[in-house]
Amino acid sequence: MSDIVVFVRSQSRYGDQVVAFPALYLLKKWWPDRRIRVVSRYEVGHYYTSLPWVDEFVCADAFGDQLKALPSGACASLSLHHSSERFALINLLRRPALRMGFKNRRLGDCVWTHSYTKDIREYIGLANLRLLETLRGHDAQSTARECFSQIAAPCEGKVKPAEIVLIPGGGSGEFKRWSLDRYLALADMLQAQLGGCAEFTFVLGPAEAAEHERLARMQRRDFRLAFCRPVAELAALMQHARLIVSNDCGPSHIAQGVCVPYVGVFNDSNPEWFWAREYTRAVVPQDVSAGINSIPADRVFQACLAVLEEPLLSDYASVDAVGIW
Repeated sequence: MSDIVVFVRSQSRYGDQVVAFPALYLLKKWWPDRRIRVVSRYEVGHYYTSLPWVDEFVCADAFGDQLKALPSGACASLSLHHSSERFALINLLRRPALRMGFKNRRLGDCVWTHSYTKDIREYIGLANLRLLETLRGHDAQSTARECFSQIAAPCEGKVKPAEIVLIPGGGSGEFKRWSLDRYLALADMLQAQLGGCAEFTFVLGPAEAAEHERLARMQRRDFRLAFCRPVAELAALMQHARLIVSNDCGPSHIAQGVCVPYVGVFNDSNPEWFWAREYTRAVVPQDVSAGINSIPADRVFQACLAVLEEPLLSDYASVDAVGIW
């Protein structure tokens, strides 16, 4: 059985892996009898081997090891790197029948049998799916939602679905963290707007241990805490949420992939990491130099009202609306 080899981006962070999941799902959907091999320069295999569509993970940093990871008998290769000539050269040497990669005005562009122009103004997860669309048509939003629904499936009935999800993390540093105090103020505003019966689930990672402890001490009946939960559990609790509000962090890409009303809070406009649609909004400081915590809770609250009022398309149509920065 020949392989489909996927070279994921040379990044080690959580979010960089999550945005690749829908593309992997789609490959397996199209070729259920092929083996999917994921190749990365970093030891991030635990993100991929837990997925039902990945048969093998290979960590390969050196060029020779990366070349070996694409066997001469492979039927297809997908490179999710945006600019590296290395992976075009690997495909040129191995020549699988299907060679899919991003065009970036470099010599390697001519190697690909199917290619898509990289645009830094487009959400990375969407760009991955549009690259695959050059091979076969599909609807990006439906694909993403199906992907995370399958990831969530083992946890259905075991994880209580969330109503409103708040994600105050930011693994890259404090500059990406809209503070817990502001999330608490937002929760109070939403609670008043929704008649006092809303329930909020805070998604927290290992870097938010202090926030977890503080929230636990509050003992608020309308707060649930999801601390250091695996991807499948997060997908299960988010996939039917009424609203998700998040900083720019790894779990935010699960939140965007489940295709529910979403508000992202950013330190600066960053369209590569925000999927703009009718039912999503991005909020950034009016003065970027003032930092993310110059954003008042009321501005995020108004963005939440906008997406709560926006009708969510039941068929997740592929029209991508422009977000509000």
